[in-house]
Amino acid sequence: MNQQAQNHSTPREFVVDLLKPYRRHLLYGFLSLVIVDIADILPPIILKLAIDAIERGNEVRTIFYCGIALIATASLQAVFRFFWRQFFLGTSQRSAYDLRKQLFEHLLKLPFHFFSRTRTGDIMSRMTNDIQEIRFMLGIGILVTLDASFYFLTVPFIMLWLSPKLTLIAMLPFLLIPVMVIVVKNSIHNRSRDVQARLSDLSSKAEENLSGIRVVKGFRNEESEISRFNSCGLKYVSDKIKLANVESLFHPALDMVIAVGMVVLLYFGGNMVIAGTITLGSFMAFESYMLKLSWPMMAIGWIINIYQRSMASAERCLQILREPAAQSLVDVTDPSAGSTAMSVEKPVEPASYDIEVNGLCFSYPGANQPALKNISFRLPEGSTLGITGPVGCGKSTLLRMLMKMFAPDQGQISIGGTDSRHIDLPALRKLFSYVPQETFLFSESIRENILFACDNKEQSEQAAAFASLAGLAGDLEEFPGKLETMLGERGVNLSGGQKQRVSLARALAANRPILVLD
Repeated sequence: MNQQAQNHSTPREFVVDLLKPYRRHLLYGFLSLVIVDIADILPPIILKLAIDAIERGNEVRTIFYCGIALIATASLQAVFRFFWRQFFLGTSQRSAYDLRKQLFEHLLKLPFHFFSRTRTGDIMSRMTNDIQEIRFMLGIGILVTLDASFYFLTVPFIMLWLSPKLTLIAMLPFLLIPVMVIVVKNSIHNRSRDVQARLSDLSSKAEENLSGIRVVKGFRNEESEISRFNSCGLKYVSDKIKLANVESLFHPALDMVIAVGMVVLLYFGGNMVIAGTITLGSFMAFESYMLKLSWPMMAIGWIINIYQRSMASAERCLQILREPAAQSLVDVTDPSAGSTAMSVEKPVEPASYDIEVNGLCFSYPGANQPALKNISFRLPEGSTLGITGPVGCGKSTLLRMLMKMFAPDQGQISIGGTDSRHIDLPALRKLFSYVPQETFLFSESIRENILFACDNKEQSEQAAAFASLAGLAGDLEEFPGKLETMLGERGVNLSGGQKQRVSLARALAANRPILVLD
């Protein structure tokens, strides 16, 4: 299991941990934001002084100084807005990069059975859309939360200073907001989670059809697949509309509360100005602060929406990070422990490359019949073994078990007289060059595909030699870029035989002691 995911039981703790390396950036961003907000709440007071000075008359100097102060506050806001954008948004991008890197590294360490039960489109949705939701929370979400908190902690006290009575009257409608927040919070979280799940389904369906486009077109099945894709799309739209319905009710309700507060202010505040209880400058300043307070009020809905969506996405990312990684070693006292058991022995190196299999048994999860049953053989170093049999008899499964892609239910696999469970997983895998039954090529040049397992991928002569050994030399001459010809996704611009020969050249170039041809 990923250590960070193991340490944090909740999505909130996990997201907070993503920010820890950037605490200094957040501090600088917070200080910049405080300066900007202070400069933003001063102008109403400055205007109050100016209006009151105009009413009294003969105070041109006060009006002049007020003008200078307004220019100064505007300049401060312009300068430090640049800095808080740099610090907050930069931190969100770096944290998203860290999370994406962490997810990718963990995915490559997961056992094979995880990928057999998880759709590629679902994984891609978590790597893109869910990380995007988390990044939005870590950037704009934190910024808006701190900004709104500053106004909540300062503006009401300034309003009390201007007029305690008017403040208490005008703020009465705002008491409804906490009730509204409690009502919609869980609804937004649950519906956001459903939307992300539907988006995963949509991504999976698109990925399957694009990857299998030859099959779709070969069977002239475009209309059927379009219909199935549209069905997934309609379910996504339906869940998205359900989420939008909650948001569309919440935000207008907030706007209504704010509007009621402004009406209350105009009525009672106007009467107080007429009665001489407060000055016109105080009333104008009070109105400005009510408008400034309306921003954090509206931001509450936005913050709740961003937060709940990001928590739903963080939970989906944690589901991957909580998956146990394939361990290098397993407990030899428990033959059924599987590939995820804790290690109890120090790794050892095989003395030779003799392969011996004794009483090997294996069943896929949920299968009625075992894929392998009591398989035993010995293959001395330097010899060759061909395995034949009908389709589905377990030939590929046996080869994968030799490379420790699956753990046996019973029996033992030894290499050089050493139980493979005692051999460190990376070291064991480096003993094998593997040509899979289903050829997979990367969207890189032919040279880079051949030298995939080599430390130096720039050795064109070496790549050409192994290409020739695999029977690919004649085909290379027909390619426009020879070894530098770029391949499409999964090598789509090569024939089936050419892809197999590139895969064979890749296995030969790896120069490993044991060659496995599936």
